[in-house]
Amino acid sequence: MTEPRRRGRPPVSSGPTTREIILQAARHVFSEQGYEGTTVTAVARRAGVTRPAVHHYFRTKESLYRALFAATRQAVVAAGAASAGERETLSGRLSVFLWSASRVDSHDRSFARFMAASVLDAFRHPELGDGAQGQLADVREFVDGTLRAAVEAGEIRADTDVPAVTEMLVAVLWGMGLYAGFVGTHEQLESVVEQFCRLLEGTLW
Repeated sequence: MTEPRRRGRPPVSSGPTTREIILQAARHVFSEQGYEGTTVTAVARRAGVTRPAVHHYFRTKESLYRALFAATRQAVVAAGAASAGERETLSGRLSVFLWSASRVDSHDRSFARFMAASVLDAFRHPELGDGAQGQLADVREFVDGTLRAAVEAGEIRADTDVPAVTEMLVAVLWGMGLYAGFVGTHEQLESVVEQFCRLLEGTLW
């Protein structure tokens, strides 16, 4: 005898929501095809839902892209900065942030790929530029604050040109994300990050 169905709201599921599944699929498709080459149909197919289901949550491809960008920025950049803030040294903070920004493993490289590809998409499509500029501003703010804290702590020289070093490290971090997403393996990235940390600590040479 089957148990009678209970009235009221269904139990809360611990699995991803349809919106989250769509965003995850979109992250893969956008990172592989770029903004220009991505279609809502391709995202729907990757997510295993219908095109109308995607449009239920995101009216246009641009709105989907912006929502994905905001979610990735929060999950990677903001979370990375928060985790890095728990470390006390310059090298410790930058290495933790680098791992969070790269966010790559042997199974899913889409975070790193999307972060790197989105900067290029912003230059090709100026209407998306505000998102990329915001992301870069977040990274600059984190690096600048980390360097100034290191100056105050006596870790680096007081006459350090903080703005110039900030831009250098922003370039390195973005390049690492590109490497993590498209070039190196997870094991190679681990080695690269380790050597980069040694360089920051002054023990590489």
